[in-house]
Amino acid sequence: MRKGLTAALVAASFATVALGAAGTAAAEEYPKLNLKLAHLGPSSFTGSQIDQWFADEVRKRSGGNIRIRIFWSESLGKANEILDLVASGAVDIGATSPGYFPNQLPLTGATNSVMMQFPNNGAATQTTYELVRKFPAVQKELEKANVYPVFFHSLNAYRPLCTKPIEKVEDFNGLKIRSWGEYIPAMWESLGATPVSLMTPDMYEALQRGTVDCAFWPHELSYTMKLNEVAKYTWDGDKNHFGAIPTWPLWVNWKTWHEKWPESVRKLLTEVGLEAMERDIREVRADERKSLEAMQEQSGVKIVEFQDMDKVRAKVPDLADMWIDKMKARGLGDEAQEIADYWRQRSDELK
Repeated sequence: MRKGLTAALVAASFATVALGAAGTAAAEEYPKLNLKLAHLGPSSFTGSQIDQWFADEVRKRSGGNIRIRIFWSESLGKANEILDLVASGAVDIGATSPGYFPNQLPLTGATNSVMMQFPNNGAATQTTYELVRKFPAVQKELEKANVYPVFFHSLNAYRPLCTKPIEKVEDFNGLKIRSWGEYIPAMWESLGATPVSLMTPDMYEALQRGTVDCAFWPHELSYTMKLNEVAKYTWDGDKNHFGAIPTWPLWVNWKTWHEKWPESVRKLLTEVGLEAMERDIREVRADERKSLEAMQEQSGVKIVEFQDMDKVRAKVPDLADMWIDKMKARGLGDEAQEIADYWRQRSDELK
């Protein structure tokens, strides 16, 4: 992980949050809260383990007053329902990706949906955290949706994992590839492939049955979901990928965060959240190599020597510009241009 990451993240937080104070607060300063966390994923994800660490640390540092119980694998609601559950107050905390909600979170969810923008998981996650803190238009959108992200998780570079090899750009023609959101479908269509929208729990069976030819995930998620059992061809290397993205944050209710919970709770969750995000970036990055090696050793996954990444970049439209155009149609063109300019700059700085 890059040196100075923690300092940069702390500097990006709201000025009203005095980080570090929560760690010294006495237990009696915290109200007794028993919070339910609805999670989109299984407990085996590295990010899920970070969320368990977050819950354990919050409990410990609050002297046992704040307890977070995590309900894994959509047991309290589907991934595309969790945001609304948080907004309505049906659950206290939710873990789901902002890109699943393009109508509610067109600005906040952009970096989770617009591929080919970030070189690594740290750049993607740090930049997204900064966007939430720095841009009033993003904060206005979150307030309207009545949700607030405490911290974000990260994913490594996305690569196809397929039941047949993709060796050249023409091999994309006719392939059915996992997709989501508004912009990834355009990416696949520009390469001649067919996008298929699938949620996380459905990927294994879809590959097994031939509903899709390729998953589209980082190595660590493909391995965690055991997709290497049903698909045997992938890419590797510094250039052969579609970029890294941030993934789910821990969402809380905006009004609860800003109007109900006392400052001591907000400080504590922010402090532990920043530590969790830094831990997540470090551990997720380490998982990439280990997961690929495990898939090769356990299931015979083969690395395809793809030579046409330059042709891919030439064929795929600039997805950030596509996003800006869509935002113009919603009256958010200036805001989107400013946000995209910022993340492009930070992406270059954080390589």
